Amino acid sequence: MKNLYLLLVSICLYSFCAAQLTVTGFANNSTVCSGNSTLITASATPLSYTVTAIPNNLIADYGINILADAGAAVTPFTVGNLNDCRWDNIPIPFSFRYYGNPYTTVNISSNGWVGMGNTNSTTTGVGFVLPSATAPNNTIHGVTANLTLAAAGTLEYFTDGSAPNRIFVISYQSVPFFSGGGTTTFQIQLYETSNIIEIHTTSCTNTTLAKAQGVENAAGTVAAVVSGRNNTTNWTATGFTNGYRFTPDVINYTWSPAATLSASTGSSVTATPLVTTVYTIDAINTSNSATGSTTVTVTVNSGSFTLAGTPGGAPVCQNISVGSGATNYRDGNCNLIAQITPAGGNPVSNSINACTQVDAGASKRGTSDLYAARKYDIEPIINPATSTANVKLYFLQSEFDDFNARANDSGHKLLPLGPPDAVGISNLVLRQFHGTGTNPTNYSGFYVDFTTAAPGFTVVWNATQSWWEITVPVDGFSGFYLTSKRIPPLNIELNYFKGVQNGFTHLLNWQVNCTSDEAKFELQRSTDGIGFTSLTAITASRLRCADAFSFTDENPVPGKNYYRLKIIDVDGKINYSNIVILSQKNAHFNLVSLNPNLVSSQNAILKINTAEKETIVIAVSDFTGRVIQKQTISLQTGLNQIPVQTTSLNAGIYNVTVYSTNTKPISFKLIKQ
Repeated sequence: MKNLYLLLVSICLYSFCAAQLTVTGFANNSTVCSGNSTLITASATPLSYTVTAIPNNLIADYGINILADAGAAVTPFTVGNLNDCRWDNIPIPFSFRYYGNPYTTVNISSNGWVGMGNTNSTTTGVGFVLPSATAPNNTIHGVTANLTLAAAGTLEYFTDGSAPNRIFVISYQSVPFFSGGGTTTFQIQLYETSNIIEIHTTSCTNTTLAKAQGVENAAGTVAAVVSGRNNTTNWTATGFTNGYRFTPDVINYTWSPAATLSASTGSSVTATPLVTTVYTIDAINTSNSATGSTTVTVTVNSGSFTLAGTPGGAPVCQNISVGSGATNYRDGNCNLIAQITPAGGNPVSNSINACTQVDAGASKRGTSDLYAARKYDIEPIINPATSTANVKLYFLQSEFDDFNARANDSGHKLLPLGPPDAVGISNLVLRQFHGTGTNPTNYSGFYVDFTTAAPGFTVVWNATQSWWEITVPVDGFSGFYLTSKRIPPLNIELNYFKGVQNGFTHLLNWQVNCTSDEAKFELQRSTDGIGFTSLTAITASRLRCADAFSFTDENPVPGKNYYRLKIIDVDGKINYSNIVILSQKNAHFNLVSLNPNLVSSQNAILKINTAEKETIVIAVSDFTGRVIQKQTISLQTGLNQIPVQTTSLNAGIYNVTVYSTNTKPISFKLIKQ
């Protein structure tokens, strides 16, 4: 029997009876795109607090974030009245762990307690011994009693110190008890990084109402209380001017595999898995050697090699934590938005919301500047104005081409026409708008222009993916817009450039003022408004510039004809005029002339201008209407010159008639001598 007893003791000590932790792991994003990161946070329970007496140390009130003062609710409460009320969603400026779980908000009761998160639904909370399943739970009990703010007292919260050693303070000043007389002054202080809680009590003069002071877990099953202050009425024996520190058990976490993690220890790590990975979290409570473990799976979707956003579509965003290296931000289909790499004097950290939007086309915003269709807005959650990083943005050549089609009219130089275009690359300007806004006209801060002359600014053509990659070192985040350098003013001022349709021809006119000795003009035509070809080139002296210029396009194409003037001054500077659009509206041919119409031994020439290919019949008839000769001709687009045979005709008067399936017959008089 004795041996059996010893065996059972051994089993209890080394197996079943060993203290165990329940470990929980949570990934902000359980599914990520390839190359993306996610924050994983671990917590463990049960966890207890050690209570120690410390000197009283109230932090001087800041006089901000006042919830109630002198019988009035300065900040509207969420529920109740000033006898029993609660303020919810009060933010903590850092993540605070309470009984092993992280919190960033609290709710504050008029009755002396602070609940972690916003799970408590009660406003009261007196008359029971801690721990108790009766609400409130998950609560720090400063002086939990039947207090009232209906006539006097001040309740406020504030943050003291600087990261990573800030203190979040909830301060109750001279708050009366509901009955029995007396007031209480105390503070609840939450310490960043260490997760220590301190309760400092300066006065608690009521001796008739039940009061409690301590901490309690979410289930109401575990508590740590100040001796003599657990639902007791008279705290005189324990003194009034004192402080108590509640120190949580230290839980050490170890993570594996560590290769794709930002760290192998700590309660939170950033994971950047290359493939779907199961991460193991091992935990140990250094106070009692209790252990536990769990796993978190992060699934990886292969990233596509397509840029996010569609022309004219809505903004596309992703909000994830940035890793220590390069982090790709992608849309729900893993299409690429931007890449961010922490760098510089204040490397960006935590979550970043990265957005891109593609307008229907490049457009002017504000009074003059032209911007490419693709734009970005990138905002870190923490320190957006001062965080530093290298940001990589992406653009398509088609977006550059679209910009270039409008650049000359807007006074901008051309973006790269393709990968070898070094001049176009040097023309590129990335404009960063600081502050907040939705377009270049309303950002609240200043803007900074980046060009290839700026340190660390690069423009690279990715031949594998067929897109442009622009990397910019930033000091603060906000909006990013692409434009180009402005064209410097020329020594030639264009007064006007206009055109008019004249039958089957187009007449173009322009006039300039010249201050240089020489000016060159190249009249260009396009069928789509993008690709232009030269029709004619003119070089003029300053004296010649005083007169207007004109040119007739004898062969416009069917449909729309786009005309512009390329202007080159003596220094080689180039500018472009406005674009004139003329449409060739006539559907068929137009007879220009029969010349000469008085012939002897020579043939007459019939000139026909047509907008499209067509077959016609030319008939020569005498005064009786008898057809003397007839010929079938295939017309080509543009001007056609057709000889009319007259050498075999006798002297007399004849009609030359043109027959077409699309036009009424047209006749000319011909006289043969």
